[in-house]
Amino acid sequence: MKTAVFTSTISPSLLAWVASESKRTKRTRRSVLEEALKRYQHEMIRARMRADFARENTAETLEMAEWGMKEYSEDLARYD
Repeated sequence: MKTAVFTSTISPSLLAWVASESKRTKRTRRSVLEEALKRYQHEMIRARMRADFARENTAETLEMAEWGMKEYSEDLARYD
């Protein structure tokens, strides 16, 4: 996988958490941040899908959305 470099500023407490988590899990800070961003991305996609299907406002449609989001999430995980 190709990577890109970016610079960002975060709070000292969040940086301390990242450092602590990387030490606890024996992973790099980059790995911890990347996982957090991927989870955030998946959650945002899930929330958007829920909102789209909620507009239909039927139990059947919402059930299909829940099933579809699980499948979609599993598909995304395979490509990560």
